[in-house]
Amino acid sequence: MLGSALNPASVAIVGASDNPHKVGGRPILYLKRYGYRGAIYPINPGRATVQGLAAFPDIASLPAAPELAIVAIAGDEAVGAVEACAARGVKVAVVMTSGFGETGGEGRKAQERMLAAARACGMRLIGPNCQGLANFATGMVANFSTIFNELEARDGPVAIVSQSGANSQAIYTLLRDKGLSARHVHATGNEADVTVADLAAAVVADPGVRLVLLYMEAIKAPAMLAAAAREARERDVPIVALKAGRTASGQKAASSHTGALATEDRVVDAFFERHGIWRASDPQELVSAAELYLGGRRPRGKRLVFISNSGASCVMAADYAEQHGIPLASVSEGAKVRLRGTLPAFAALENPIDITGALLGNPELFGAVLPIVGDDAQGELLLVGLPVAGTGYDLPRFAADLAAFQQRYGHAVAVAAPQDAVRRAFTEAGVATFAREGEAMDALAQLAAHAELLRRPAPPPLNLPPLGAKPHFLNEAESLAMLAQAGLPVVEHRLCREELEVRAAMDELGGELVMKTCSRELPYKSDHGLVAIGVADPLAEFRRQRERCLALGARFEGVIVARRARGGRELALGARVDPSFGPLVLVGDGGIYLEVLKDFRLLIPPFGEEEVLAKIDELRIAPLLRAQRGQPARDVRALARMAVKLGEAIIAWQGRVASVDVNPVMVFETGAQALDALVESRADD
Repeated sequence: MLGSALNPASVAIVGASDNPHKVGGRPILYLKRYGYRGAIYPINPGRATVQGLAAFPDIASLPAAPELAIVAIAGDEAVGAVEACAARGVKVAVVMTSGFGETGGEGRKAQERMLAAARACGMRLIGPNCQGLANFATGMVANFSTIFNELEARDGPVAIVSQSGANSQAIYTLLRDKGLSARHVHATGNEADVTVADLAAAVVADPGVRLVLLYMEAIKAPAMLAAAAREARERDVPIVALKAGRTASGQKAASSHTGALATEDRVVDAFFERHGIWRASDPQELVSAAELYLGGRRPRGKRLVFISNSGASCVMAADYAEQHGIPLASVSEGAKVRLRGTLPAFAALENPIDITGALLGNPELFGAVLPIVGDDAQGELLLVGLPVAGTGYDLPRFAADLAAFQQRYGHAVAVAAPQDAVRRAFTEAGVATFAREGEAMDALAQLAAHAELLRRPAPPPLNLPPLGAKPHFLNEAESLAMLAQAGLPVVEHRLCREELEVRAAMDELGGELVMKTCSRELPYKSDHGLVAIGVADPLAEFRRQRERCLALGARFEGVIVARRARGGRELALGARVDPSFGPLVLVGDGGIYLEVLKDFRLLIPPFGEEEVLAKIDELRIAPLLRAQRGQPARDVRALARMAVKLGEAIIAWQGRVASVDVNPVMVFETGAQALDALVESRADD
């Protein structure tokens, strides 16, 4: 159905204006200017012609049902127009009118009426409150943006899909500033029906698209976005996304802007990473690496070689690389011997490589150094910094040498130069260029990291399990039993319902004991003083906890007696089923600090141990888990195995479990075990 949105055979404009600079007039201007070949039907009951085209009083009077209709009239009239379009058999309606879901209660009701009319007749709805669509391959520009009047559009290999119309223009402008063109520029507005994800799936299927850029304030169709990402991976079409609303303030602003629902930001991070979507932080970063992506190279490593004719640039590049975690490639001894025979005696042979100002008098130096770097095969990324390279420098030769290097060795290559003329010479040779060295290094690092992400096995299609009954907590004994059945190691313990069982547990477990009240009605036992560590008199403690539990009016299901675990580090695992994104697994710092410091990472199962280890290494506490100052390293791989098992379990439980908290998990020098667990079940008892 969305094929009718991108390449309709006919377009009607409800509210068509003879003024090409009004909302109802600009789409007609663009359709004619950009070569749209289908039928154009202006709808305006007050005019016989609009912009030289025969006009019609209403949608019902058209000679045939248009495939796509643009609605550019206000308020309740827009709702009536959508209803008329649906009844006439229009396949897609683009509603530019604002004043609906983004304004509050009454606007939401009007939007719901509009959507109900569309769905009743099988019509897709884009908007309302949207700037519209633009497909420059077909000239189908159902859009009122001013930018296509100011920056003449050209068909290109990039697709832009944005919830925000203004941001679609900003992204388009930034691309054009880099000399790149977009085929698709689509804005979805309130997303009453069609979402960014829906249009992303449509543009990914376009064989002329080689890069997709997304802007979202809410991810309303994760399964569709996951499907789009899967097809994009198969076609080697990178997706870079900007998801706004990272903070509480941003989420509040997004809600008032488009009626978007806030999504926990770390869930979005995990979702994007799992599906091979690179997350950008702002529109500039969204387009920064576009030239590199379109170059088609997918580096298999992240090591960077930096070459410059400026020693200062080399020093600053080394600083920047270390500060931003960009690994600099080493230079082998054999390569140093070759460089020593090529460069002036005072040149730096380490990476960054300073070919010095001698480049001005000896243009052969550049072409001589490049194959030494390529043959050395120590790096996958190459950045050439030319802070000064004007008159007297053989730029065409340098550009030809670098283009040949790029072709021969397959490195991802970029040039950083502040002078437009210098950059132009390399751009014309097919080399990505940047004005600033830091920006170029970031873009190369992004390309390499994204390529690594896309080499991971594609996840299975997102399948949201049907949720069971209203959630309720299991008691701790039941929760630990579920974990043990799933293959997670749990602390040795006994559930004691009477004093005789406490005596037996004391004999069987021995040593220091931990005692905790077991009651599904008191899931957070420590809040009520129902956890005791290093108990001196277990029988007296049993009686105290039983009395305290009953005094709170809770059902007493016994006391858990466990052997006290020592010599480990407290970490945490967790899992839950997100209603939009499906199963999630948490790994992070444990104990009482988890909720305060929020030092954790999320993963979307299924995943492997190496993925968990990478996430553990991102934690702020990661250095404390390694061997240092006589302290042994913690067995984080044992924790990773537990996380994998928990991920498999939350999938296998198929919506019968809402959430699992395993905190703390004690991680020892060898091994790890769950000391506490709380399962929120959706299974019927």
